[in-house]
Order: sequence, then structure tokens, then C-alpha cells
Amino acid sequence: MRLWFTVVAVLIVGAALWASGWARKTAPATPDSSDAVKAASNNYKVRYEDAHVRLVEVVVRPGETERMHTDRYALVVASDAVAPAKLKDTGSPNAGHGPAPQGADFPFCETLGPQDLHAITNSDTFPLHYYRIEFKRIDGDAYKTNWQTWYRWMLDPLKPVKDVQPPADTKPFSQEFPFPIAYDSYIAAPNNHYMRYQDAHVRFLEVTFRAGERENLHGHPYASVFAHDMGGGGGAAAQPAATADGPLAEAGFHRKPDGTPMRTSAGDIKLDPNSPLNGQGGGQGPAPAGMQWPTCNTMLPQAPHKAYNGNPYPTHFYRIEFKRIDGERIKTHWKQWYPWMAHSQ
Repeated sequence: MRLWFTVVAVLIVGAALWASGWARKTAPATPDSSDAVKAASNNYKVRYEDAHVRLVEVVVRPGETERMHTDRYALVVASDAVAPAKLKDTGSPNAGHGPAPQGADFPFCETLGPQDLHAITNSDTFPLHYYRIEFKRIDGDAYKTNWQTWYRWMLDPLKPVKDVQPPADTKPFSQEFPFPIAYDSYIAAPNNHYMRYQDAHVRFLEVTFRAGERENLHGHPYASVFAHDMGGGGGAAAQPAATADGPLAEAGFHRKPDGTPMRTSAGDIKLDPNSPLNGQGGGQGPAPAGMQWPTCNTMLPQAPHKAYNGNPYPTHFYRIEFKRIDGERIKTHWKQWYPWMAHSQ
């Protein structure tokens, strides 16, 4: 696959990066031997894998040409770094582009379908580096009736977790996330945020909140890219008080005797309703041309909140969070940040 290039052309960085996307013709099912992680294992490193998805870290070093390979699965690309200007690939554009959050240059995302044989050549002085969330199976609308088969762990009992209440004098975590780190999602809301992978640069979370479930109060301290392969699971908007069952503010299940979700008058409850970090200005990335999924979106750090799911099936998606935004600095810091890149493996 290729990223942000026209053949041997200088790319405009910053806001224009996301608009100069890549992709290739859709490929049929291919033998495992041509799959990127096998055919070009020097460039495609699996960081997490299960029956549904795999997280792949991608690097094309300065002066390197990948081995020819295919991309077997539809995927979401997540990038927090400027791309080399001098890239050459064998494909033609056909991707869905998701811009960085408003007011930021990174991260941004793209969506791609399966891809034919191709290889990238990097003739620049620094590496091409990004991440891919690859969907071995697109859940789509079938998720609504098959989730219990595919994700039996979602049926496990909830852990007894109370909302975090940090002391008033607790210091904020960072300028970007001016709240105590005790609100971090996988700590404060462990029933809903599952850490699947992390290193010094990124972390990868699987997120779900079940039918009729109110999450625990939590936040997200880092800028993120979301990856989706199903729809209709974004929680529930507030209903008029006259027709709702109440605010349903307590974390945990709120279900009627027949098991269906109750109707909330509160929607997604915010710790600070006036915070500029309540999800405003995120970038939206459509599915690849001719496909319904996957889709992606980008988000700045998010202030503490607690969403409610009024749908009769669980919300489910993935997010990759960037502990550090590499941006332009990858040009001069890549050997320091990623010493393994300096060596073929």
C-alpha cells in the first residue's frame, strides 16, 4: 500500500497531508505467503492479533524498497508523523481520508480495502512510519445478531467498579489532559476499555459498553484514532424527560425486566460540560470507495465522561492512542525513538 505520495513528488505537509492519500485496486483473497507480514516482514510488524483484528506497525527505512506483498484485509491507517516526500509505489489512489482533529496536524487516519501486489520505495532521509488496524472480518450489520458468538467475553459479569473521585488537590496529568490521570480509561472504566497492546509510543484499546450499560466516569489523556467496522453503536442521545426512565447516571446496567435497555434523559454525562475536550472538532474518515466499512475518526484528548448505550447490542470499536506525537520531529529523532529501525530484521 502507499501513503501520501505522488510519484517522486514533494508532498505538502501539515493540513494537506491527509488529503494526498494512497491505495490500490482491491485484491482477491491471496495466499498467506504474499501477506505483508510474511512477504515483507522487515517492514510489517504485528504488535497485537486475535480472531478479529491485528495491529501492525509499519516502517519503510531511508533508501529501502519493500518486498512485493499484498494487504489481505480492509484496514484503518493511523499516523502521527510526517511522511517522506520521496516515496514511490505501484498503485493508484482509492482511500478514505480522515483529517486530524481541528486545530491539530496529527493524528490523521485513512481507510483501505484489500490491496494487490505492490511495494514502496523510500528515497528520503527518514523512515515512513505508521500503524494499521487490520480487520480479518468486517462485522458490519451482522454484528447485531452475532456479537454473542464472536465476543463471548462481552457476556462476562461486570466488575464492581465505582466512579473515580480524585482528591481536589490532585495535579493534572498534562497540559493536553488537565485532569488527574486516575481518570485514565482502562483504569477508571475497566469494564469498557481493554488494553490490548502498549509501548513507549502508542497503546491499543478495544472498547465496548453493553446494552443498557452506563460506563464509569473516565477520560482519554492522549490524541487517538478510532477504527470501526460496525455501526449504530455509538451510545444513546438523551431522551425527553417525560418519556425517559430517568438520567440513569450510575455506572452499570439499566435494563427493563425483559432485558431491553432503559431510556436515559442524560446521554453522555460530562464531568465538565464546558470543557473544550468533550469530543468537539474530531476528524471523520469514510470507508474506502465501494465499501461500507471500515471507517475511522480522529480525536484530541477527551475530558472525563460516562456514556450510555441504549441500543439492544453492545457498542464496539478500537482506538489507538499516541502517547507522543512524532510529527515533523521524526526527521531528526527517529533513530533515538526507534533504534530498532536502524537495523534490518
